[in-house]
Amino acid sequence: MRMNPKVVLVASAGLAVAFLAACSDSPTSVQPRVQPMGPSFVAVGGDVTTSTPELGKVKVCKAGNVGGSFDVTRTAVNGGTGTVSGLNTLIATAQCKTVADDNGPNGVGSDVFISEDASANTVSSVTGCVFIGGPPPGVIEAAPCAFNPTSRFVNQFHGYVITYTNTFTPPPDVCDFSTFGGFVLLPNNISYGGNAGRVDGGFAYGDLNFVNHTNGDHIHVWNVTDYGHPDTGPLSGDEDSRLAFGLGEINGAGSFPVEFRFLDSGEPAKKLGDKVYLIVNGVVLIPEQEVDGGNIQLHANCKKAPKAEKH
Repeated sequence: MRMNPKVVLVASAGLAVAFLAACSDSPTSVQPRVQPMGPSFVAVGGDVTTSTPELGKVKVCKAGNVGGSFDVTRTAVNGGTGTVSGLNTLIATAQCKTVADDNGPNGVGSDVFISEDASANTVSSVTGCVFIGGPPPGVIEAAPCAFNPTSRFVNQFHGYVITYTNTFTPPPDVCDFSTFGGFVLLPNNISYGGNAGRVDGGFAYGDLNFVNHTNGDHIHVWNVTDYGHPDTGPLSGDEDSRLAFGLGEINGAGSFPVEFRFLDSGEPAKKLGDKVYLIVNGVVLIPEQEVDGGNIQLHANCKKAPKAEKH
């Protein structure tokens, strides 16, 4: 989504003075950081919004060929009581969401911090920013977006629309397959098993099973749709690491993105430290870590893809 902010001149000197006073980004004291909210898939102020900047709100718009998952937290400024959408805020491509709001008066508000958990083989960058400031109805400016890029101060005199562009590139071509089975104990007690690969013709195949013994969830991917070496992120630094991706069911229902990364460190697995990483529907269930048991094997040869049949 491309936005061309239009600078609107302030009509009166009195309004200009009021605008500058209200938009001071140097509060005299900052309150302790407010703890981020837990996993959330509903943005503040509604699910999908327009790209129009509004005072008291921070909006994130998504461009590019793939959506993203954002972690949004805040620090209260002089007792500001704003809210944020929290961790794992999902925004689809060509959509905008309000991720933070604060209606604090002059000098009171929230410093909003936004970070994106980019998926494998995805480059994310900020490609647009529009700032609106001043007493209602507000004045649209572009320059303040360059100030303090690590956070955005929002209250009834400040608002932002920030555009992130994600470019997804398929993993490098490989022609091998992997088999795996094992478990990790922390932070969730999860056992896993399955296989995944890519055939000489280029398409991926496989079947993934996970059981979260911490909460009883059974996650099953009947058909792996992507397989290869991860270019970025967890386990991407080792040439023998692989990722397998597909849409899976949770407890026999739904269709959720599942990405499993794994590393065959050699044999025996326990001594050399095979590693795994699992993210389901934007939530990391297994951070990058060594396995507690089991084995992962990367097989260098191609083989004919087995047909996954759902029962």
